[in-house]
Amino acid sequence: MTVAFIHASRAAIEPVANYYTAHAADLDCVHLLDDGIMRFLAAQDYVRSENRFQAMVATARDTYGAALIMLTCSAVQKETMDALRVGAGIPLFKIDEPMAQLAVACGKRVGVLATFPATLATTRGLLEEAEPGIAVVHEMEEDALKALLAGDRARHDELFLAAARRLAKREVEAVVMAQVSMARLQAEVEAIVGVPVFNSLETSLAAVRAGLKPRAA
Repeated sequence: MTVAFIHASRAAIEPVANYYTAHAADLDCVHLLDDGIMRFLAAQDYVRSENRFQAMVATARDTYGAALIMLTCSAVQKETMDALRVGAGIPLFKIDEPMAQLAVACGKRVGVLATFPATLATTRGLLEEAEPGIAVVHEMEEDALKALLAGDRARHDELFLAAARRLAKREVEAVVMAQVSMARLQAEVEAIVGVPVFNSLETSLAAVRAGLKPRAA
């Protein structure tokens, strides 16, 4: 069964591909990338970003025969996701949606670690939709993503873990790692913050499995 992953960042492909190869080898995974979409999201040009996502959804479904589509970009707005779901005709979701549901069950104060500014509003929205009234605090480290995209993983990790140490001082009850590119650092973040830490890779697979189950007539 084919699952299509739609990426808006080069940094997302490797962790997603590696995780699903290791944990879901039975799935036929296809990866589609348009990293120019990040420019539209950063500029809040949601019309052009949605148009590009719509085109990629059509390619995943019609060209590759995907039975389910996952967007790995956490910065996609709820309104865009709603529009994509209407037109997809097959199960479609965003990789961090299951993560938000689990995180809010841990308490009323959730921390967010992010390296792409456009991600903050969407991640906050997911958490607040899952649990109205929840307090969301964040630490942003833009230079970490810049380092990762430039190929300097060590510098990314140094800056990102420094942000985690800052967040640890803010008395949160759980932490979400807002982008899939940081998922490999979960153990290090857990050791720093001392509360449950969620990454979107691990929480996404159960949602994929559920989405692929045949629907009752």
